[in-house]
Amino acid sequence: MKQIKLLAIFAILILPSSISYKQPFHYYSYKEMEEFLNEMEEEYPEIMKFYSIGKTYGGREIYVVKISDNVSIDENEAEVLFMGAHHGNEKLGYQFLLYFIKSMCENYSKNESVAYLINNAEIFVVPMVNPDGVENNTRKNVEPNNCIGENIFPILKGVNLNRNYDAGWNEWRPWYFLSTTSTPYGDLILYFLGYPPEYRGEKPFSERETKAIKNFVESRNITIAIDFHTGAGKIIFYPFGYTDKKKPKDLEKFISIAENISSINGYDYAEAGEGVIGMAIDWLYEKHGIYALIIELTRNVAPRDAEEVREIIQLNLPVMHYIINRAIEEKGRI
Repeated sequence: MKQIKLLAIFAILILPSSISYKQPFHYYSYKEMEEFLNEMEEEYPEIMKFYSIGKTYGGREIYVVKISDNVSIDENEAEVLFMGAHHGNEKLGYQFLLYFIKSMCENYSKNESVAYLINNAEIFVVPMVNPDGVENNTRKNVEPNNCIGENIFPILKGVNLNRNYDAGWNEWRPWYFLSTTSTPYGDLILYFLGYPPEYRGEKPFSERETKAIKNFVESRNITIAIDFHTGAGKIIFYPFGYTDKKKPKDLEKFISIAENISSINGYDYAEAGEGVIGMAIDWLYEKHGIYALIIELTRNVAPRDAEEVREIIQLNLPVMHYIINRAIEEKGRI
């Protein structure tokens, strides 16, 4: 507990020096994110690099950032994964992760605690899982899904990427079957009941974005993963989301991680709950044994008040340090 309190104090000190809080807050576009990542790589090539793990329907790259000493080498170190913008309209997740990247790079040579984390872990960040959604300010991606009327009503187009992972697909919910290509349950009618934002796709990993995450994860040995969202309040979720009939076999460890995060940022924590099929955290844990959690940063989907954004960033930067340090500790127990 003492260490966690120190981390909370430490985060205030390492906020990137060039952050500007203008009113209203400006979220980076996809192009601005690319420019930012290029600048970071040019300035800190010894500890930061980024590369594409896939391409979207709209032709945009899905980038992963790696931060580590000896960044070009795969070392036998703890691996952590941070993701943002599964839902493209939830912009704070990716913006927070870009600030985290800058904070780590700027402070590597200035702060022993940051240096320790970078020297002993391989930190992976996918800021925009859904760059097409970010650019179009949509919850889903923008790939056509053969829905009648999708060219007239844009809300019908696309797949909710955080319902497209292979977790709980046999736990049928009618609002996840919303395609003219798969209608054994009369799904077509349900399009008019307000459920299109939750369309999960025709099958697990049907989407380019989720395939990219799947292939990347299966090429690594990740210990802990955090998926950032907004819109559900300030809360931490752990598996499972698709059922309340079973609990993670590592429930105590999940609760420990969630409690420690909560002690830093003050957020509530809970099991994701029954009824949410195909979430990334469920697949990451159930199929790969990764301690995967969601952090909902705030109830506002994309807050525009600069002071609110500043407070959320300051509150959650130390959470990142805790997660990396926890992964290092877990690696040491193996």
